[in-house]
Amino acid sequence: MTFYRQFPDLRRRIAAELGTPTGDIPARRWPDIWQFVGGPVVEVAQYLLAFRGYAVPISGVFDAATVAAVQSWQASQGLPVDVDATLTGPTWETLAPELDKHACGLPVQAVQYILNHKGYLDVTVTGEYDHPTMKAVQDIQRLHGLTPNGKVSTETWCAIVGGIVRQSFRKH
Repeated sequence: MTFYRQFPDLRRRIAAELGTPTGDIPARRWPDIWQFVGGPVVEVAQYLLAFRGYAVPISGVFDAATVAAVQSWQASQGLPVDVDATLTGPTWETLAPELDKHACGLPVQAVQYILNHKGYLDVTVTGEYDHPTMKAVQDIQRLHGLTPNGKVSTETWCAIVGGIVRQSFRKH
C-alpha cells in the first residue's frame, strides 16, 4: 500500500519534468487486460461481467468464459470486438456501473475486493457498501485528486482498478 500511494505523485513529477501540459493527458487511461493476463484486475472485470449477467468464474484467470463474455459485452454495446478480448477504455466504461452508498451486490464486491487487495485491510468483501468501503473509496479519491464524495464514478473506478485519471496530475 505504501508504494501504491506514491504512484500519483510520481506520475505528477514525471509529467512536470517532461513538461507535459495537463490538458494533453487523457481524461482516463484504463489498465490493459486481455486474455493472456491474470490477477486482481481480471477478477474485478469478472465480478462486473457476472453483474452484467455473464456466467464467468470469479477467479482472476482470464479463461475462455471470460474471453467470450468480454467479446459478447463489447458486441452488445456496439463496441469493436477485440480478438484478444482486450478490455478497452470504452469496454470498462460501459461495464462499470456508478455506485453510491445505497449500492450492493457484485459491483460493490468488486470494489471491496480490489480495495482490500490494495491494502485497505479493514474493507471486507460483503457486497454491502459499508462505512469502511466508503472511507477507503474516499481515500482513493483524495489520492487521485478526485472529489472525495464516496461515490464510485467512472473516474473513481478507473483509479481503483489501477488506471490513470487526469485529476491525479493536478497539484493538491
